[in-house]
Amino acid sequence: MTTQSLTGGCQCGAVRYNVTQPVEQVMHCHCSLCRRTHGALFASAGLVKVDAFTLVSGEAELVDFESTPGTHRQFCRVCGCQLFTRVDNWPDEFFINLGSLDAGQSPGHAPDKERHIFWESRVGWYDPGDNLPKHTGYGEG
Repeated sequence: MTTQSLTGGCQCGAVRYNVTQPVEQVMHCHCSLCRRTHGALFASAGLVKVDAFTLVSGEAELVDFESTPGTHRQFCRVCGCQLFTRVDNWPDEFFINLGSLDAGQSPGHAPDKERHIFWESRVGWYDPGDNLPKHTGYGEG
């Protein structure tokens, strides 16, 4: 089996990371918190295992914001780029923001492991026009 290595970081380069396996799931989140945090219509994140992740540099530059009880968004204090989302109830995995991958790398997930979440919170004037599953809340694992 070939191991895919993913690399990424923040806009200013202060925070860098490496993931040694493809993301398990891709979720395009339409919740109002993700829309506001990213300044976008939805945020795309990949679920990774903690043991496949290495923070290469910038630990001192990461700032944690608890956006809702038990959900922690991690930002670069220098450039403000949100990189990760950690959920207290999921200690063995967390989300990387896919826009932070270097050079538009593919997250390497299986095609059936991609979906829209919190679809009920989407903006009404935009439809992504894809055939991905659309779930209320997080949907199925």
